[in-house]
Parts: sequence; C-alpha cells; structure tokens
Amino acid sequence: MNNKTRSSIQFKRMLSLLMTFFVLALSISGVSGISGFSTTASAASNGFYVNGTSIYDANGNIFKMRGLNIPHAWFSSYTETSIKAAASLGANTVRVVLSDGQIYSKTSSGEVEYIVNLCKQNNLICILEVHDTTGSDSTSYLNNAVNYWIELKNLLNSNTKYVILNIANEWYGSWNGSAWAEGYKSAIKSLRNAGINNMLMVDCAGWGQYPDSIKYNGKEVFNADSQRNTVFSIHMYEYAGGDSTTVKTNIDNALSIGVPVVIGEFGAQHTNGDVDEQTILNYCAQKGVGYLGWSWKGNGSGLEYLDISNTWDGSSLTDWGNTLFYGTNGIKSTASVCSVYGTSSGSSSGNVYTDSNGAVIGLDGTYYIKSVHSGKYLDVAEGRSANGTNIQQYQFNGSDAQKFKLVGDGNGYYSILTACSNYNSGIDVYAEGTSNGTNIIQWKHSGGDNQKFQIVKIGDAYAIKTKITSCYSCLDVYNWSTANGGNIAQYEYGGGNNQLWYLEDGTSSGSSSGNVYTDSNGAVIGLDGTYYIKSVHSGKYLDVAEGRSANGTNIQQYQFNGSDAQKFKLVGDGNGYYSILTACSNYNSGIDVYAEGTSNGTNIIQWKHSGGDNQKFQIVKIGDAYAIKTKITSCYSCLDVYNWSTANGGNIAQYEYGGGNNQLWYLEAC
Repeated sequence: MNNKTRSSIQFKRMLSLLMTFFVLALSISGVSGISGFSTTASAASNGFYVNGTSIYDANGNIFKMRGLNIPHAWFSSYTETSIKAAASLGANTVRVVLSDGQIYSKTSSGEVEYIVNLCKQNNLICILEVHDTTGSDSTSYLNNAVNYWIELKNLLNSNTKYVILNIANEWYGSWNGSAWAEGYKSAIKSLRNAGINNMLMVDCAGWGQYPDSIKYNGKEVFNADSQRNTVFSIHMYEYAGGDSTTVKTNIDNALSIGVPVVIGEFGAQHTNGDVDEQTILNYCAQKGVGYLGWSWKGNGSGLEYLDISNTWDGSSLTDWGNTLFYGTNGIKSTASVCSVYGTSSGSSSGNVYTDSNGAVIGLDGTYYIKSVHSGKYLDVAEGRSANGTNIQQYQFNGSDAQKFKLVGDGNGYYSILTACSNYNSGIDVYAEGTSNGTNIIQWKHSGGDNQKFQIVKIGDAYAIKTKITSCYSCLDVYNWSTANGGNIAQYEYGGGNNQLWYLEDGTSSGSSSGNVYTDSNGAVIGLDGTYYIKSVHSGKYLDVAEGRSANGTNIQQYQFNGSDAQKFKLVGDGNGYYSILTACSNYNSGIDVYAEGTSNGTNIIQWKHSGGDNQKFQIVKIGDAYAIKTKITSCYSCLDVYNWSTANGGNIAQYEYGGGNNQLWYLEAC
C-alpha cells in the first residue's frame, strides 16, 4: 500500500491490472505440496526462525503476528503516539514504513533505532520495510533498498529477537513470478553475504496481490536464503482478498510450499472493490497465519476509509479499526505478547501471560514495588497496620512496610496486600473515589473494586491501573515527587515514569534472580563473573586494543572475536561497585578512567588494578541491558561509544549518562 495516497501513475497501473486479475483469478487453485523441502532456519539467526509453516521466536515459541502498519515515513512526529496506542489496544506487532531516500525523505539510522527501542519498550515486534520500491519493477530500486539495510546492519543484528526485515514494500508491480523471484534471490543473497541475520520477509509480486508468485516461485526464493529464514507476505486488497473463496485459496496456495505466510496489509475495502476482511481474520486464526491491518492513520485522497483510527492516540477507532481490534478473531481476542519480552519478573507461579485486555496474569507473589521515576519504593507509612495508613514512596529498606503480595482473582485483577498487616489489609483507593488525586491508603481487605488493580506491562515496567475507574486511572507518584514520603495518588494514565513501577522479588531483598539483586541506589549486585560486553548501539564488543597487557592500552569497540582482549571479569566490592578486570592482563589490570578525569570525553584505558574510584563502576539495569556508570563522577557519567561510532576501533570514553544505546551494554557470560 502506498502512503496516504497512491500516485496517479500507480493508480492507473493498478487499474490496468484489473483485466489481468480476472484471468489469473480463474487459475487460482490448490496444488500439492513440494516434497523434500526443508524449512528449518539456521541457528545463526539467533532470533525469529522458520519451522514448517510457523514462525518461532528466539525462545522457541510459535509467534502469530497480530498488528498494524505505522506510517512513520510520512508522519514521523506521530510515530511514538501511534506505537504506544497500538500496544495499549493489544497489538503484538507493528510494521513501520521507512524510506531509503529514493522517493521519500530518507529515514536516518537514529530514527530507526528510536523506532526499534519504542517497540521494545512497548512489547511489540517490529517489522521494518522500505516503501520507496512500491509497484516498481526496477532492480535498481530493490538494490537501493538492500543497500539501505546493509547500512543498518549493526542495529538490525543487535535486535534479531525483536526485528523482522521486510525487504521492499510491494516490489515488482507486474504479475510475473519468475522475474520477481530472480530479483529477490539476488537481494537475499546480498543481505546474507553482508552479514544480516534477521528473519526476512518478502512481499509477493503484483503490488503484493499476486500470491501465485509464492505458489510457483516461492521455493526458489526461500532456498536462496542461506539461513532458510524467509517468510512471505500477501497484501489482501480487492484482488487478493475480494471474497471468501479467493482469501482461502490464496492463503492455502501460499502455505502449500511449506513456508510461513503473513497478511502484511489488508483493509475493509479498496479502490476497485470490497475486501472480505472477516474471512481474512477468521481464516488466519484457523491456519495460524499472522495479519497486519493497513494502516493506523493518514490515508488521504479518497482512501481515508483505510484509517484504523480517527485519532493518532487511538482514542477513537474507525469502523474498520473496531473490526480489526474488537471483531471476531480480531487482535483483542487472538493476540499474545511475544515471549521474548519475558513473562516472570519475579513471579512465583511461572505461568505468566497477557490476557485480551492487556492485563498480565500469573504475577501472584511477593514484591518490592519500585518507582521508575524516583527509584524509591512503594511504602506503608511507618510500617503501621491500621486502616487509613497512607501509602507513600520511600528509599529502599527491605522492611515489611515495603513488601506487597499480589493475589489474582482469576479475572484479570489483583489485590495488593501489605506485609505489615500480615497480609490482612491491602492497597485501597480512598472512599471508592474515581477522580484524579484520590488518595491511596491501606485498608482491611474486602475485595471491593477500590481494592482491585489491573497490572499492564509497559516495556520492562508496569502500570498499576485501578478497577474502580475501569482502569482509566492508575497509581501515580503525585506531582512527580522524588522525596521520601512523596504521596501516592490515583491519576488518569498518561504513560509517564511517575506512573510506572518495577516489580522486584520480595523474597530476597530486591533480588530479581538467584543472588542477583538491585540495591537501594539502583546498582545491580551479584553479577560477579566473566563476560563479553556488547554495545547495544553498534553490536560490537568492548575490547582491549590488540590484546595488549600494558598500562595505558586503549579500550575500544571491535567486532566479536572471542579473544582475551574481549573478556572482562566483574568483581564486586560489596558496596555496589565493580572492578572490571581484563583477561589479556591475566586479570591484574582493569578498565580505568584516565587520570581520574571527571569531564565528558575522558578516555577509558587499561591500567594496573589499584582499587581507586576511577577503576570502580556501578552497573544499572536498563531494560534488558546495562549502563556502566563511573564512580569517579558519582555515577553521573558512564562508558560511552564516543560519537556513536559503529566502526571497529571506535573509542570508549566517559560521558554524562543520557540513556542512548551508545551508553548501554549487554553482558554475555563467557
């Protein structure tokens, strides 16, 4: 699908295909499956992979896409709002429109990184596509798209668990499966030879509406992928999805080659006729096929009926949007969050899942509840057990005043009981109030709606929504306080960090797993061990230049090689800080902030271990990665890939913490 309007040239071209369609439609019929055709992806993908006609995630679980298309290339200022809205309504996937600069303004690498991070924060799988290729038969357009993806290789490879690469939107407008296949065989080989490891998605020929190209030519396209990790996409508008028979036949024929198929775009109608959207929803559910509605908002020039939402924030859906989300076999009733986003976060049950309303089920257990905004913890004032005791925030102390038990009612809601009352009382919305600012207190447990809460996953944290307001409002650190004793109130949900909370296992003083826990300053304790340290930004690894052992050797980033130059031992000091010792020095030296500098840009080097503050680091969990903060700056600054380099030899410096991916690191056990 084009952006808010197809160009007049594109429109005329679609009309010219009409007569061809009637002839081709007569030939759409079932064929026997192709034998001797292995579809299991190489383990090299380390992310999504193909097995038979199913898509599996990195945890080995079947994943069924349920989502929609986001028009970033044309409406970039609304991307964040749109993505958050899609997630809040229950989608598990978004397909995002990008541009390689051939027709539309080029989407920068920084924008793409921002989009991917937004998706990860909202538990969405991200499908990225280049839209400039729409309807083109030119291999130069396809090759330009390939080159664009190669420019983004490091970002893509560092997110194989979260990102699927839709190579080129609706490339090859003609209904010619053979020429389409030749183009994609070359493109796929180029991407793999360049080292891109993500699952690939290929739109079928004929503006995405000629599924016979998959049926007759899909095998050779799939086999061109050295990782056997390519899936196919049909865009089901009036030609490919005009009636029930056509929908079912096209899906069956595509699946007959033994590879997954996704409905990458569809609507309720289109330029030249109706679309049987209900059969698409029903048959996808029956066959285990993913689907992505077109498109969130912004369609124009007579195509406004394709808008899913009347508003960018999703507060008012169109008829088409209501069908997509709330209709039979729509997103709300069939979507599940991908398992790569985790499920337990301290749960004692181990059976955690998200229901159709977005509520996380199975979190029953005892927790410390930490504010994302302030770093302080939910707290019963002075640890009292009396009715009416205020609920506040306070620095971590591990007492019963800060321990809360989540008890699910089986219907998507929890009571939050207090340890200081011996779990006889719980968190309560005062006097059953529904207004903004209503106070949160402790009261003897009654099971009323003012004592029940829906817990919704937002990134790696949770919103705690109040049933008494039909989950419109949530627990809020009032007025964005950072003080001990800052009040907790009910306020309409807006997504701010003062309304988000971490759940930390309350059985082990903040521990999240085993002997690893987060202390009251946010430092992760118990990570002692040997690691490769990988940049979230570049995908490259912390590295001692040339593996030298000498004092003053530069610390840089470099592609993975598994040598001692890239092995580092974390040794905790018992006070929330680590020395980071280097294997190439036989762990006699470690990472050092040069000359005890405190300014931005101070170089990071190797130096004989002395235990000084310039050799000590606080490690703070950020999502599924870590910031490595320098004690010499009182943890104001951190290890930074200088100037956002992606090159081998890119320098590592100290820089004030800003939360960019160039300041975040994965720890991979050696």
